[in-house]
Amino acid sequence: MIRLTLLAAGSVLTAAQAQTTPQGGSRLSVQQASGRVEVLAGTTWQAQTAAPLSTGLRTGTGRATLAWGTGRVVVGSASRLRVYSGEADLQEGQFLLQGPVAAFVLGRHLMIGGAGRVRVDLSPGGSTQRLAVLGGEVRVSGVGRAFTVPAGQQLSFTTSQLTAFTERDPWYDAQFVGVGDARVEGLLGPVELRRTDGTLRAAARQDDLAPGEALRTGAGAWAEIGFTGGGYLRLTEQSELGVLAVEKTSRGREVTLQLRRGVAWNVVEKGQGGYRISTPVVSTSVRGTVFRVDADGLVKVFEGEVALTSSGDLALGAGEQKRREQAAPGALQLDATDRVNQALDTQRARPLVLSVARPARSLTVIDLPVTATTQTTLSATARDRRGRITVLGVIPGAAAGQFTVRSALDLPEGEYLVRVRAERYGAVKVWAARVSLDRTPPRATRVQAITEGQVLRLSGRTSDNSGAALTLNVVFGTGTSTQTVTRRVEGDFQVLLPALPDGTPLRLSLQDAAGNITDVPLP
Repeated sequence: MIRLTLLAAGSVLTAAQAQTTPQGGSRLSVQQASGRVEVLAGTTWQAQTAAPLSTGLRTGTGRATLAWGTGRVVVGSASRLRVYSGEADLQEGQFLLQGPVAAFVLGRHLMIGGAGRVRVDLSPGGSTQRLAVLGGEVRVSGVGRAFTVPAGQQLSFTTSQLTAFTERDPWYDAQFVGVGDARVEGLLGPVELRRTDGTLRAAARQDDLAPGEALRTGAGAWAEIGFTGGGYLRLTEQSELGVLAVEKTSRGREVTLQLRRGVAWNVVEKGQGGYRISTPVVSTSVRGTVFRVDADGLVKVFEGEVALTSSGDLALGAGEQKRREQAAPGALQLDATDRVNQALDTQRARPLVLSVARPARSLTVIDLPVTATTQTTLSATARDRRGRITVLGVIPGAAAGQFTVRSALDLPEGEYLVRVRAERYGAVKVWAARVSLDRTPPRATRVQAITEGQVLRLSGRTSDNSGAALTLNVVFGTGTSTQTVTRRVEGDFQVLLPALPDGTPLRLSLQDAAGNITDVPLP
């Protein structure tokens, strides 16, 4: 399951607000905790270490089970409660109450018998504020009256209305098994990442988003966030998304995000869990679908089905949309934002292509042109014969999908295995080739220039570290002569030219396979 939630500013819990007088001899204690679970010590949140709970508790990427006598309170990720009169006072998030247990919720007092099972959903933006009775019944008192809510009914804390309830997302049934990933998989334009310490930096592909961090897009920009197990969310321009929790469960993944402003385009893969999205005015529950949600309450469904939990679990099917002020869904109407995102979905579905120009066997520096599908992340390394690995630079080109893989100028000479790795939306391709770095010019010894009648004979011996073939160039007057010396390590050469008049310019040079050139002095 993936839950996307919009946070509103919450109240600050202080020690003075957290009363500790128990009722009925029962007292809250932490029975089990997984992931990030913190308790309030004075005015400071600290990692949970002790079982008794006297002030408050909150979860990030984690889950907690509290005992109250023989009853239980299960606290979902990104949730918060305080302790009031020895009972849980539920503030924000998702909770499951298993009787016998008593609790406070938004000024009401709940009494649940031994057979009772009640879930409480408190979206931070206020779009969903309810309890739903899964089994047994719950006695609700407060706000001037007392009444009983039976199984199969839900109570809206906003309207005080009772309606039928059908559960679609039993989040508590999935066992918490660890922290998952929410990763930036693609972006375009100005996209910033706000760290937990408040610092800002430019976001990059492969950035993992940690709880407490936020991503925001500028004008004309977008960013795609992929989740553990599949599915992704695209944040459109001028939008902001905060991360509350990313957890792995036995049923898939559960991601809790804050859509603070703007538009989120969502693609949830079938069999990979679902979404719970809350904004200030609408809350949704989703499985296997393509949909759009705006912070102002607009929901559009392109594939699958979305349940509006903030509208009595009203189901929106493919081809429908609903604004917050509408009583009933209407026909889907595409706009420019929808068309842009559909085009980006098509682009995302393209296969990964990696093309690297085949290098020469000998080089003075590694400098490889690379072409890859847009939104590809490249990395490159060079491994020498001793197994030592050097990371190579990857320089983006002027056009999308164009790169240059380049080594530092001081990378030592020798044989290397160069590997270029491309990753795009989970697909990976690797290219590899062996090259030799050679920056040492070839040498010439025993050079002679002897005129015998009408013939000028040039001779000598060549050597080069690479052992590859060398090219001998002779320039005389307006003529040239080229000869290849093919002996692997040392090669004798002899060039016969017409005898030259006195004062005729004569130049001899050697060039190796890497392009190193030596001007050979003549006697």
